[in-house]
This record gives sequence, C-alpha cells and structure tokens, in this order.
Amino acid sequence: MRWLPLLALAALLAVRPAYAEDRNTRSVQAPAYPAAQAGAAGPARLDFLFGDTRGWLDSDGTWSVSADVAHRGLLCATYELGVRFGAGEPGCTNVQWLGATRYVTAERQCNNATVRQSGGDKQPELARDFGRVTCAERVIRCTGNCK
Repeated sequence: MRWLPLLALAALLAVRPAYAEDRNTRSVQAPAYPAAQAGAAGPARLDFLFGDTRGWLDSDGTWSVSADVAHRGLLCATYELGVRFGAGEPGCTNVQWLGATRYVTAERQCNNATVRQSGGDKQPELARDFGRVTCAERVIRCTGNCK
C-alpha cells in the first residue's frame, strides 16, 4: 500500500493539464472582389469571401472580418480570428503578404460550440498599398484543448 500515493502522483502527471499550450492554426486564402469605387459614397472597398467567412478592406486601411468558429470537444479552448492582406497572382498563388496577421478576437469556447466572431482594425499602411491588394488570408488560431 506504500506505492499507492506514488501511483496517484504518476497518474496526475500523465494527465495533460487544461492550460497546456497547443497552437493549432487554420487558414484560408481568398481573392479580392471590388465592392465599390471611391467617390461620394466613401472609400473604395474590396470584399473577401472565405466560405462562411466574410471580410472587407477599405481604401483608407479600415477592415473587418466575421466568421463562424467551431470548437470540437467538451473541454475548452480559446480561438482567435485574424486576417492579413497581400498581393498575388490569380487564385492567390505566389502571394507577397503586406504585413503580419492581425488577430481581432479571442473567444473561449467549450462543449462543441460554434461562435460567430467578428472584429476589425485600421492599418494606415494598407491604405498606401490598397491598389496592390488582391488576396486576403483568414486565420483561426487555437490555444488550449484544440482538436
């Protein structure tokens, strides 16, 4: 019976803690579609469609992204939604990214939940490069109990 506490300790150490740092990333690239021209209605805009994800970029560098983010499993994880823009060939091949991925949400999800995450930002450097933007990449990053 002296070995029982050691067995219990070994079992505890073998279980992965809930705070363990897994980093899973899912990304999808999509081409840009002109939505509006600059003028009285406001800045020019590019739209991006990534399946259930929608996003846009205005010529002044303002952008927004919205996506359904699904979690699989009962234990919780934190999901972040981000985007980056680039210039590439048709079909978003050979893309030159015009900056790092900007994450605009962080939602804790549990129990097989799907959550609509939305956010945006303004990046003045994208206004300078607006005429070159042909692609966007939606990125979902997961930390915690990711599957």
